[in-house]
Amino acid sequence: MLFDLDGTLVDTEPLLHQSLTAVLGAAGVPAPAIRPEELRGRDVAGNLARLCGLARSPLTPEELYARVSGRMLDRLRLGISPLPGAVGLLRSLRRARVPCALVSSSYRALVDAVLPSLAAGEFAVTLAGDEVAHPKPHPEPYRTAAARLGVAPGDCVVVEDSPTGLRSGRAAGCVTVSVTPTTEPVDLAVPDLSALTVERLRELTEKRGTST
Repeated sequence: MLFDLDGTLVDTEPLLHQSLTAVLGAAGVPAPAIRPEELRGRDVAGNLARLCGLARSPLTPEELYARVSGRMLDRLRLGISPLPGAVGLLRSLRRARVPCALVSSSYRALVDAVLPSLAAGEFAVTLAGDEVAHPKPHPEPYRTAAARLGVAPGDCVVVEDSPTGLRSGRAAGCVTVSVTPTTEPVDLAVPDLSALTVERLRELTEKRGTST
């Protein structure tokens, strides 16, 4: 099992938007220039460059990241509630001895700040956005995570909330599950993680195996 983090297991997007609005607002950038829907699921470096360029921010991408991540880290270290169904599903997968990996576009510092709220021991592998050469939607993140689990990509289920992440999982050759409405071609779309069970996920990989 390969899980995205932001928007899939936890909802950090409101925190990110608050931090961006505060930092860019202090630099004279109007709030309407910050559009969360354009940032969702994309790589951090690309988002920083986009924000600094489109909003004509006086900050460099490096300065923006340092200030925004500093605010977010302070908040995340206080804890963040997992999204509905996240903890129960992860525990069920561990009991069933299904190896799980966390594959995030966020950088390592932010991933590590969130992990205590999710019980880090549920993941055999964690992979951050600054630990791959080619971020999502490139297949590298999910192919790398599958390899570290010792599982073929075709036997892995990717659980995502963004088109970018779903494209990455599909390009890697994985079964794809969306936890939000999507126009992307996926093997399964559910309203949230509480709709997933170990048995349902196994059926998806078995179906893939019989159709290839």
